[in-house]
Amino acid sequence: MLHVGINGRSIFRQLTGVQHYAREVTRALLDLESGVRFTVFSGREGRRNESGLPLATSALPAGGPGRGLVWEQTVLRKMAKKADIDVLFNPANVAPLYPPVPGVVTIHDLTFLLFPEYFSRGFALYYRAAVPLIARQASRVITDSESTRMDLENRLGLPSGKISVIPLGVSPAFRRRVTRKEMEEVRRRHGLPARFFLSVSSLEPRKNLRGVLEAYRLLPDEVTDGHKLVIAGTGNRIFAEAGMAGALNRLRPGSLYSPGYLPAGDLPAVYRMATALVFPSFYEGFGLPVLEAMAASTPVITSNRSSLPEVAGNAAVLIDPDNREELAAAMELVASDSGTRNLLMERGKKRAAKFTWQKTAKSTLEVLREAAA
Repeated sequence: MLHVGINGRSIFRQLTGVQHYAREVTRALLDLESGVRFTVFSGREGRRNESGLPLATSALPAGGPGRGLVWEQTVLRKMAKKADIDVLFNPANVAPLYPPVPGVVTIHDLTFLLFPEYFSRGFALYYRAAVPLIARQASRVITDSESTRMDLENRLGLPSGKISVIPLGVSPAFRRRVTRKEMEEVRRRHGLPARFFLSVSSLEPRKNLRGVLEAYRLLPDEVTDGHKLVIAGTGNRIFAEAGMAGALNRLRPGSLYSPGYLPAGDLPAVYRMATALVFPSFYEGFGLPVLEAMAASTPVITSNRSSLPEVAGNAAVLIDPDNREELAAAMELVASDSGTRNLLMERGKKRAAKFTWQKTAKSTLEVLREAAA
């Protein structure tokens, strides 16, 4: 029987895009009727979790940037060797530099290489040094999109035969019917306005939230009177970015709502309430919020760069993220034209239905079998 080890360092951390992928693909792999044995390795934080995962935990923690790296390069290697696994799956960009068994790593994007200014100096230096070495040592590399595959080939020099493109999935929670009562409860809990444009992302400069603010300011009064702006994410450091203070000050008081981190269970209702998801990122390895919004019947406005046209297909309004006027025109169109809104909702639901975590897990397991062999 094939024995697959999973690097669970990211599974018990606060939920961002990479952590969400790690949790979802791990759970989907375990749910497959594959005849494969799985062991999920984690630090001691896994002991407090009642997830039902087949865990092997260490006495040392795996959380935090510094401690996590040490755990991954030392403790995880020893745990994997002791467990006698056949292949080690690393779902969150990084892996042991010298794995005791064949390794598969998912590299979601090369933001650290293309936009190092968006990260702390230490983080960027480590990733720029470690990820190319990890990718070359890995038996196979998984990535989320053809766009990132091209980055891996062009920037890291990886052979195309070593890379497998496996798109992400969308949780069924975003497809379920959300009742009016539930939406009102979520609205009150987070203090959300009646109607709003929504931005959901980690709050970092490449997400182009400054562009969202400036585009919103260009909208005519009849649109902004009826539609506020909600920016949801995992922190507020974006508001300290150079130029953000001026963009904020130019907004009409009461226009912007920033509820911070939204629990995963509330996201389907928040999407469903939104007039549109506004996601004009400069660079994405995949852009999962685009599909989550589509699954929830929410129109999407997104960027025409990196992987986003590939993910959105013909089911979103694509704009140049550097063009504030173009973004504002798209927001006004979706807010004021019910025909456009209904067309995007219909196309979006069909588009999102093509992406499931079960498909992601099945394709991932094929790569793991090939690597183990």
